[in-house]
Amino acid sequence: MNKIKVIAVVGPTASGKTEVGIRLAQALDGEVICVDSRTVYKGMDIGTAKVDSSVEEAPHWGIDLVQPDEAFTVADFVEYAKKKISDIQRRGKLPILVGGTGLYFRALLDGLTLTDVEADPKLRIELEAKSTEDLLELLGEHDPEAASTIDEKNRRRIVRALEVVMTTGTTLKSQQKAVETLYEVLWLGMEVEREVLFERINSRVDEMIGSGLVDEARGLLVKYGAESQAMSGIGYRQLAQFFAGKLPLREAIERIKIDSRHYAKRQLTWFKADCRVVWVMTVVEALTEAKKWLGDI
Repeated sequence: MNKIKVIAVVGPTASGKTEVGIRLAQALDGEVICVDSRTVYKGMDIGTAKVDSSVEEAPHWGIDLVQPDEAFTVADFVEYAKKKISDIQRRGKLPILVGGTGLYFRALLDGLTLTDVEADPKLRIELEAKSTEDLLELLGEHDPEAASTIDEKNRRRIVRALEVVMTTGTTLKSQQKAVETLYEVLWLGMEVEREVLFERINSRVDEMIGSGLVDEARGLLVKYGAESQAMSGIGYRQLAQFFAGKLPLREAIERIKIDSRHYAKRQLTWFKADCRVVWVMTVVEALTEAKKWLGDI
């Protein structure tokens, strides 16, 4: 089987993935698919550092797919991305996947699928009644690996992970099934010194606030409610606490920075564990590796 060539640009938030993706697309006649579990939602623009899908430098896909109160799963992303990759290749372009959602990359490019587990309404009610801390402790008992990588502030995902493991009696990882992958992949990781990365994250948050993140989050809260998917993401959930009078604005902003740095650490742990990733620091290095892989040099 002739596999489709794709380039995957991965790394933590604020590591420069977007710029590298655009430059690769320009130089290699490619198109970008965003691999991000947040940019799929319409209206969540500033807080996700969403690139304009009509950006002239390079076409971008995988943006604004659903409303913030709609569910969007890993399986939904895989289905969408497979079709888009085929479309890009059919038009003679190079698919370039750019993002930081590791599970999306693995499910799509490694052919991993999760066993379908139906919702258990009774169990879910029991779990929803617990505090987030109790849920995390329970997940740690049943599935330590999942507990160490899950977003600790995302109750919806924690509850779902517990629902799956308690219903099946097996860990999330053990339920992953490998199937033959359709793709030949060059994995490029953006390497940034940790101090520099954290400075970038802090600056990015300040820029988001200056660009209107507070108003964006307030509008989403009014339209979709505090329990919606829109308000569970970093940046939005901290501001939701500000709107509720639980945090002063300055502290909410500081928590956005802290949680963003913690998220970046988890992303690094995920991608650093993959020996296939070629780590680069600049656009030039990324382009050199890509051309070498494509046989252009």
